[in-house]
Amino acid sequence: MREFSSLNNYYAVLLLPTAWQYEWMEAFLHIVGDEELIFSDCENHGSKKGYSRVGGCYYSCKMAVLEALAREKIQAGAIILREAYKGYVPLGVFNVRENVRGAMSQSGQEFEDIKTALQHISQRLELPIKRFILQSDLLKEQLKSRQTTLSCFSK
Repeated sequence: MREFSSLNNYYAVLLLPTAWQYEWMEAFLHIVGDEELIFSDCENHGSKKGYSRVGGCYYSCKMAVLEALAREKIQAGAIILREAYKGYVPLGVFNVRENVRGAMSQSGQEFEDIKTALQHISQRLELPIKRFILQSDLLKEQLKSRQTTLSCFSK
């Protein structure tokens, strides 16, 4: 798991010991009034059909993660959570790409299972992690999956 904060944004990149699959979730908190909006999209092991419903950030983030995985010569699935806070100024998809590159350049933290990783992430989020889980497809699937620990993967 890797994290990065910049320009009133928090990013958590959760790398999974799986074949490539990807989910991008972003929450905008109190940017306009008291609204709390979450948007998400994902792809499983196959290629994505059609343009992402969340737009260009989906692809710029995906590119940043795939660049790092290729550089590190590892395969993983990725779930990315972003929160944008009051004072956030929309600077375009390059901002997301560079912040995710920033996260991927950090040394990663390992957790024994996905629930422990989510507990860690939830301490840094303003929204309850359950809000992200309810919005997700891939994260929900991973929480229900049989492989629950890192040690299960390495056997």
